[in-house]
Amino acid sequence: MPHELPLTKTNRLRLSEAFRHNPRVDCSIDCVVEGQMGRAYVDDPENPTAWRITVGPFWYFAGDASGPGGLALLAELPPWNMLMPSPPGWAAAAKETFGERLVTFPRYSFDAGSLSEAHLGAILDASPHRDRVRRVDAALLARPDNYVEFDDFDSADDFLARGVGYTLMVDDKLTGAAYSSLVCNRGIEVSLFIDEPYRRLGIATAISAALLLECVRRGLWPNWDAANPESCTIAEKLGYTPAGTYESYFYRPEA
Repeated sequence: MPHELPLTKTNRLRLSEAFRHNPRVDCSIDCVVEGQMGRAYVDDPENPTAWRITVGPFWYFAGDASGPGGLALLAELPPWNMLMPSPPGWAAAAKETFGERLVTFPRYSFDAGSLSEAHLGAILDASPHRDRVRRVDAALLARPDNYVEFDDFDSADDFLARGVGYTLMVDDKLTGAAYSSLVCNRGIEVSLFIDEPYRRLGIATAISAALLLECVRRGLWPNWDAANPESCTIAEKLGYTPAGTYESYFYRPEA
């Protein structure tokens, strides 16, 4: 039976060791290891053989995938959630458990080391939307048409204290947001959403440039993990360098 692992200092060290071989495709593992956000589970609280980290819909595993403890941790994966890169054995165990309901979902990694303050500043200066880009504050976050999903933070106040976001308004309507969906010591996980009527107008580029510019100036690593070609195009325009693709797995309830 899976057990939630309290994120004490000792347990965070144990988590760090257990997940040290997992690829860091995003900030999720670091968030939990640092006790920033997310949850951890084990098959046995005293002598764990299998480990699981969950942050929002993203699930990561470590340890023995073939034993009863690992299979019990895996069986709790709910529909519409994703199995993210984990050590060998976990993907095979998931395919055996869920069959055709588990769908391969490619994602695209990018290196933020090539981001340039000068380039991002030039993009923002050249944008016709520059003067309407706004940093997310308490008033904007409280609006019903706000697009910042801060469920992994403790509250809206927690997001404003630890996170950062930018949006753009057209006729008093918020068009979308570029923001930190996760935070850890080294940086943030970038999330971007633009409402359908405002896509392909350069708004995504403008608000993303503002977010990344703040990150670069503050020495934060803005991780960009793309789920589609449109996101890849924006990332490269902003100055990210492609860093390869990887497979994740989406669990749908019906084959």
